[in-house]
Amino acid sequence: MTSTQKVPALWIILAIAAISLIWGSSFILVKKSLSTYSAMEVGALRIASAALFFCPFFFKRRKFIQKQHWPSFLLAGLTGNLFPAILFSIAGEHLPSALSGMLNAFTPLFTLIIGVVLFQQKFVLKQTGGIILGLIGCIGLLVAGKSFSFQFNYHALWVILATFLYGINLHTVKSKFADLHPLTSTAGVFMMIGPLAFGLLAYSGFFNRPWSDHAKMWPLLAAIALGLFGSAIAMVLFNQLIKWTSAIVASSVTYLIPIVAVAWGLFDGETIYWSQIVFMFILLWGVYQVNNSKS
Repeated sequence: MTSTQKVPALWIILAIAAISLIWGSSFILVKKSLSTYSAMEVGALRIASAALFFCPFFFKRRKFIQKQHWPSFLLAGLTGNLFPAILFSIAGEHLPSALSGMLNAFTPLFTLIIGVVLFQQKFVLKQTGGIILGLIGCIGLLVAGKSFSFQFNYHALWVILATFLYGINLHTVKSKFADLHPLTSTAGVFMMIGPLAFGLLAYSGFFNRPWSDHAKMWPLLAAIALGLFGSAIAMVLFNQLIKWTSAIVASSVTYLIPIVAVAWGLFDGETIYWSQIVFMFILLWGVYQVNNSKS
């Protein structure tokens, strides 16, 4: 199934809702994990947990994987999983989880820009206004403060870099894995980056820590949940959504992700400024304009 005409609309809606809820919750889980573990450990533990989850699926479906798929698996794994997982964890050490969720909404604009520059995607002139609005919203989130005061927060650039990598990943999945079932391609991706994640955990001294350092179970469970749900189950759903629709449509889950992230931030007592909310909606409106012009 490669087009929306062949897929019930309800399936697409449910997939978008599930992905948005899972990924929208990932920012608060990163925050909770960082209370005990370093950014590298949180990112690597997330990927390692997902890799273990996919092991049985990989051994069952490896016969469908061809030699030419492996370089793309590595590229997709690095740009869509390992590097962003670490970057979001680094940002989470300095930013409220809600703000990281807001900035994540820049992903569809990077998806468009990278598609035009690197993947020969057609550009519609009407999309220019949406890109400008998106840039205004993104820059506003980078500098927004209390009572619409402005103070540049350079730690937010880690999130921007992660969204740039997501844009590369989206087109890689769409262009390189069209002949593979999403479960096959996702399992292959994590088999490529899983050993790297375990290597980072070993390098960080994670496995040499006394058990007392891991005794706080909630941070550990939060990191594992990031892997099992955010990097495993949601990724399978997301790759399926890309096959059903397009990279641009699939990346539009970011309309809902910031809302979920903000809700968790408020629940956790984070300070969220009205200026951030305003710029978040400017960014989302820019994303909508881009996708609306595309359609």
